[in-house]
Amino acid sequence: MESIGLIGYGSMADMIARQLLKHKQVEENELFVETRTKGERLQALLADYPDVSAKPLEIWAEKCALIFICVPPLHVIETVRRLHPYVNRNTHIVSIAAGVPLRLLEAETAAVISRLIPAITSEAEAGISLVVHSEALAAQKKERLDELLSAFSSVREIKESNLDAASNLTSSAPGFIAAVFEELALSAVRNSGLTKEEAFDFLIHSLYGTGKLLIEKKMSFEETLNRVATKGGITGEGAAVIRASVPHVFDQVFEKTLEKYEQLTEQAAKET
Repeated sequence: MESIGLIGYGSMADMIARQLLKHKQVEENELFVETRTKGERLQALLADYPDVSAKPLEIWAEKCALIFICVPPLHVIETVRRLHPYVNRNTHIVSIAAGVPLRLLEAETAAVISRLIPAITSEAEAGISLVVHSEALAAQKKERLDELLSAFSSVREIKESNLDAASNLTSSAPGFIAAVFEELALSAVRNSGLTKEEAFDFLIHSLYGTGKLLIEKKMSFEETLNRVATKGGITGEGAAVIRASVPHVFDQVFEKTLEKYEQLTEQAAKET
């Protein structure tokens, strides 16, 4: 197996590292991590996998065929520059940052580049990994990355122009879903004698079951609604309110988030 490096060790990097190790996609002593703050998350990893290296990238980058850059968007370019003396066209760099396009990354390195947008749901092996590859990336490297990610997620290669919107439906979606359904549960509490714990319990199980129906039974959203809502019934009344009110909310969500992606790209470009 090849050596793999991770630079930055936040929540997504932790998920990637642990899943690669769990599924034996990398040997413990072939995984290298550099992070500025060696906090509890990294210490927990090292406690579970003591042969993982947490040394500076200058020590290990040259030996790694694959390096994940998992730092915040505005630190990506400087990280690529730090890697410059240790990488070449045989090195595959994968950036998980939002808002930093391939063109900015490719201008800073001789290495070949991919962008990856992971999802926290991959901790439960139920997430989608969005990938975009540079044209220079060899098929063998593309296939190897797909193999690694497929051990714990479903891999989807898409056009970079669609990556930001798709990220809202994959990487950001668990947060959006949590925000929406927390409000639904709290509304139930305000309008009944249910406790918050009861409302959350009922709704979480409903979400889990709905997801299983959508995936395992291949039911569409429309079919799911039609199975539950009888003509003139209570569910139909509630669904009508949602359909009248929610589209504007989600249009605002996309407007604000896509604007934020553009701002990140502009800020990253200033670093080049």
